[in-house]
Amino acid sequence: MHRTTITRRVALSGLATAVLVTLGSVTAAAHVTITPSTTAAGATAVLRLEIPHGCEGSATTAVSVRMPEDVADVTASGTDRWTVDQAADSLTWTTGEPLLDGEHDQVEFSLRLPDDAGATLVFPVVQRCEEGEAAWTEVADHAEGHDTGHDALERPAPVVVVTPGDPASGADGGTEAAAAATGAEERDPLLVYGAAGVLLAGGVASGAALLRRRRRS
Repeated sequence: MHRTTITRRVALSGLATAVLVTLGSVTAAAHVTITPSTTAAGATAVLRLEIPHGCEGSATTAVSVRMPEDVADVTASGTDRWTVDQAADSLTWTTGEPLLDGEHDQVEFSLRLPDDAGATLVFPVVQRCEEGEAAWTEVADHAEGHDTGHDALERPAPVVVVTPGDPASGADGGTEAAAAATGAEERDPLLVYGAAGVLLAGGVASGAALLRRRRRS
């Protein structure tokens, strides 16, 4: 009886933990987000803009994102659902097939990041729906007397922080990978010859044992 009670308590505890984790994931995924392929200073990045839901139950018909002043070479393309219009400082995707509130989708665009590491790039996003809109434009305020963190904002604008790094570092990684592959190729013959040597030694030993048996008989 005591063991059953303990088992039930453990099961309920695990269920509660799973519910909390799920709720946390839903909360984290509730915002419109922008995810870059790289944040290295001076690099060309592909940014994925994700639309997680509609506007308080209403389906999404368009989404616009304003570009920061210090980015360059902005390009974008449409998808089967979305048509993109590019202005001097913004991109707007529209659809004739509204994205239902319970669905999520994504679009992509590319740009060249500024050369200054540490730069904070803010991408205000306005999501338009069949009824109403959602402006993801709030920015954290860390000024004296105001310390509103990004996580505390109701509708935060997506932010990308530029990090130090050489855009050509990917080539170095490719060189290291090639060197590792070359090293593996150089080691393979040794493994083959080593295995052949073991087989040969085994064959010699077996022949010697057979010869001794015949002499005894």
